[in-house]
Amino acid sequence: MKLAAMKFSQSGHTLYLTVMTAEQILSSCFTTEWDPAVGWDDLINQGYQRQPVAKHSNAIGDFLARDPTPFMPTSALLSARKSEYGSLGFVRLPSTPSTLVEFGEVEIPAGRQFFIVDYQHRWRGIRHAIEELGATHLSEFTIPAIIVEDMDRVEEILQFYLINSKQKRIDTDLALALLQTLAPQTDEREMFNLVGPGNRFRIRATRLTFALAARKSGVWVARIGQPHDLPQPEAVISLKSFVDSLSPLMSRWNPCSKLDDNALIDALLDFWEGVRRVIPNAFQNPRNYQIQRTVGTFALHIVFARAVYPRCVGTGDTSAAAVESILKSAHQKCLNESFWSTGGEATIYVGSSGYREVAKMIIQAISP
Repeated sequence: MKLAAMKFSQSGHTLYLTVMTAEQILSSCFTTEWDPAVGWDDLINQGYQRQPVAKHSNAIGDFLARDPTPFMPTSALLSARKSEYGSLGFVRLPSTPSTLVEFGEVEIPAGRQFFIVDYQHRWRGIRHAIEELGATHLSEFTIPAIIVEDMDRVEEILQFYLINSKQKRIDTDLALALLQTLAPQTDEREMFNLVGPGNRFRIRATRLTFALAARKSGVWVARIGQPHDLPQPEAVISLKSFVDSLSPLMSRWNPCSKLDDNALIDALLDFWEGVRRVIPNAFQNPRNYQIQRTVGTFALHIVFARAVYPRCVGTGDTSAAAVESILKSAHQKCLNESFWSTGGEATIYVGSSGYREVAKMIIQAISP
């Protein structure tokens, strides 16, 4: 396949600006979606696209099939992965009017496929229109495309993250998951730039959350929502909410932040087991209580970081039994089923100020 193209460079990358027909883009391009069965840290096999939303792509297909003169000028961003699949051929025209670009033909070897970095739902919409709605005339529909010849998998994930998360178009849980997929291959300073000012804690907090969710025991098994659209009937809190609730633990001024990941997770699980022992019914039916939802998770992580963990370290006992002993004095006032039930007093405490108020209430109740 030969495509008329304009070749140019940007920050050391070779790009081709071209036009493909719908038939060409359907036959030579594909997407790689995030797969919950593959580890978030498996850079080789894990995909990075969100799970497709059929309603979204079908709406695009319906529009294309229904409109006699459809107009969709946005371009597809495609990766050729030169390092894995070799270079693309380019035949340059004899004269090029600019030193910035070259005009000619890019040659696509038979069977060569491209990775779709940005165009997932439109690509699926085109397929829906042609193959399911019978709009075969769209096979020659022209689509602008930018092919990046030498972008590797890590850079694809990075570009997908930048394009989508900065425009608030992908689910934040997936954005956080992609950060962890990128982490082993990305410089720390670049990671800080990605999460933005004030959010550095999310890098470690996301890693901790995924590791905690992977544990086979403890009160958080299946309770933290994962970044995919498969049914998660037992999940009661989103990945992002749990990650952000860990902020007090990440402060360098807090002694628990000095623990390595496994030790911190163990301490956190012991803490939550201690909470469960104080109000066990709230953990048997978590959807009927707020304790493992946003208000409970944020408030109790403040309590853990600022009061319970330092006190446990002081006594030399960080076990669940020690946590239970500390927290049981708050049972009557604010660590009981009535307070945390859906519709109970805990539900009136919303936002960061509300979470801090609940934490303050518990800390005062457990103070010696």
